[in-house]
Amino acid sequence: MNPDMRFLGWATLLGFGLTGLGLVYFFQEVPLPVLLTGPWPIPEQLLLGVPAGALAALLAKWIICRPFFSRERVKYQGLINQWPWTPGRILFISFCAGVGEELFFRAGLQPLLGLWTTSLLFVLLHGYLNPFNWKISIYGLAMVGLIAFFGYLFQETGIFTAMAAHAAFDAVLLFWLTSKTR
Repeated sequence: MNPDMRFLGWATLLGFGLTGLGLVYFFQEVPLPVLLTGPWPIPEQLLLGVPAGALAALLAKWIICRPFFSRERVKYQGLINQWPWTPGRILFISFCAGVGEELFFRAGLQPLLGLWTTSLLFVLLHGYLNPFNWKISIYGLAMVGLIAFFGYLFQETGIFTAMAAHAAFDAVLLFWLTSKTR
């Protein structure tokens, strides 16, 4: 695996993940075992999260495939395809982002900032809301809704649902965006 890709994956998983767990530990009254088990059993969370993330990715793909978005699609596809993707690398990056970012944004920040503020912050930090590019902002607004949906799943079912949804979302889009280069 490309060393840069490995570093990025581990940095996301450990950096975001441990920071999120730190926010839970120091600023919330939720014991970590309660956070990690959640209201639903873990297998049921995973069974809900994976298809929820895949369906959300199909909606994102639908937006990305609209004619008005063609220039942005080519640009982002070019950026993504600068990396040497393989199925294993896609799954690794998707897993690391799903677990690390959801521990940070959902478990760590969402109880402190609220569902919508956290979702907006997530999308802003990913660069999908751009006042100078209305096309990417259309995608960004849809992403705010999808990310809020993942946050709602976290609240109602548990952190593993959000992690599985996020990982599945990333994997579906990465497999699609890189399919012509593998």
